[in-house]
Amino acid sequence: MDPIRSRPRALSTPTSSTRPQASTQQAAAPARANAVGHSQLNTFQGTAPVRAAPAQPTPGAWRGGPDTEVGKAVQAMWDRMQQMPGNDISIKGDTPASLMGRAILDSKHVTNEQLIAMSKVKLEQLATDPASREKVLKKVPNARELPVHKFTVAMLSAATGIDPQKLSEACPDLGLTGAPNTPLLYAAKGEGMQRSTALHDFTDYLRGAGIKGLNKAVWGVENRILSALVSAVGGGRY
Repeated sequence: MDPIRSRPRALSTPTSSTRPQASTQQAAAPARANAVGHSQLNTFQGTAPVRAAPAQPTPGAWRGGPDTEVGKAVQAMWDRMQQMPGNDISIKGDTPASLMGRAILDSKHVTNEQLIAMSKVKLEQLATDPASREKVLKKVPNARELPVHKFTVAMLSAATGIDPQKLSEACPDLGLTGAPNTPLLYAAKGEGMQRSTALHDFTDYLRGAGIKGLNKAVWGVENRILSALVSAVGGGRY
């Protein structure tokens, strides 16, 4: 940017009545030029185009094209996740979308067949029995209001296509650490435990629905109790 030049001084001994007016016009000209210059520069800076961030690929898109069975299943899961209540919840730096994308859709340990099977799971295959639901709500009355519950429901609902409200009603224990029929059942305080519990509930509920090998794919071991221990100590392949 050019420095603003000094305003010219009028002559002290004008030779005619028009000389002061000419001097004033000469003084105003550089000021107007500078003003225009500044205005044009600011306008240019204010309207500079903003570059859009490059679009991120859909997690799991590498598994198959949009016309393949696995490609359709993955895209449907991801599309549902974008509209899912609770997808704005963040636990230990993850949202339901980022955790499911990294640990499930993009995981090379999770097979295409397992993903296709997830998309076909029904509510009755996941639902907690009425007696266990009663135990859950007796121990943790606000279980369905906990962020970790909504986080877990969002992942499982996106994967299966089950309505999140119905899933929450049928499985109030989703996101709670422990199991309804054991002395150990509580709402974890630490975010590390909350995130691992959410992911373990995702894999173990689907294992219970008949998708074998999912615990092993994410935790390295299939057994329900052993995989829960791996989860609790911060292990896993994600």
